[in-house]
Amino acid sequence: MGVKNPYAGFNSRTVTQDTYIVRELEKTRYLDKGNYSIITIEPITIQQIPKAMSRMGWKRSASFMTRWLNSPAWKCPESWKDGRELPEGMYIPDQHCDDTTIKMSWLIGYPRVANAVTKLLNERALSPAALKMTAKRLKRLGWDGCGAYTFGRKNILGRPSMSARELEQNYQNNYLGVGDNFTLHLMWDTLDDVFGSLGTFSLKVGVIGTAYSDSSKNVFFEPSYAGVYVKDFYDFNNDNGWDQPLGVWTEDGILTRGQSVISIPNIKTITLNKKTMKCAYVFNSDFLKYRDKTGRGGDFIVFSDVYWVRLSGVYPLPWG
Repeated sequence: MGVKNPYAGFNSRTVTQDTYIVRELEKTRYLDKGNYSIITIEPITIQQIPKAMSRMGWKRSASFMTRWLNSPAWKCPESWKDGRELPEGMYIPDQHCDDTTIKMSWLIGYPRVANAVTKLLNERALSPAALKMTAKRLKRLGWDGCGAYTFGRKNILGRPSMSARELEQNYQNNYLGVGDNFTLHLMWDTLDDVFGSLGTFSLKVGVIGTAYSDSSKNVFFEPSYAGVYVKDFYDFNNDNGWDQPLGVWTEDGILTRGQSVISIPNIKTITLNKKTMKCAYVFNSDFLKYRDKTGRGGDFIVFSDVYWVRLSGVYPLPWG
């Protein structure tokens, strides 16, 4: 996702008294001497960011970045991201997929995600567009529109027992984008583990139940459950030539808007609350350079587990 420079136009008068910037200097001159001394200040590296995330309590963000940094280099094809050639959910190679880290029970603890789940279920899971997609799914599963057809695996207790990858492949019928870009999160100081691990992401929904036709060959659908899950791509690939900024990072974490007083990218250290820290203004391109240099840095697709909700009612299915 491309975003604007989050620090452009920042008003330095909002800086606290104990916050200031130290620029890297190539030379410093002693006024009473005719020589120069060299001062070199090394910024933090991207390999240090997962540890900083852990210090902030961003466990999932740290896990994802550690995996990316340590895995063999692999760039997710654009044809996967736009859906043209993405393998079906169950056939995505495991080395390019994480379906264990993100739990919906954790995710819906964040109000913006909980609100999005409610909107997806109430407005989109059984919308005309969603029902049209469900009909398309049923045809693909082999139902001819005659008689009754119950679809969706359940366990011995009658609860759905399908993964997000199976829902994605066979039953997904709508989605909702979640999250603002980095600039807005920085402005409102809402950077958190959700944004660090998923950024902007898709909440998807799939429905299961029973479809049947009446004597007039009209087709209806009685849903029993809707399953909500996350699908996302974890990568640092720039879109449209824009090098996405990822914030100013120190060894202790990312700086918030109130702490970030820079409009220059060559900052190397800061003093914050009387503590001097190395820091770096990080961009997507820093991770791409790391991949080119080390042969590591593997993109992957993220699936969460599934949040199931009971449904009821009867809905006409477009069939023809």
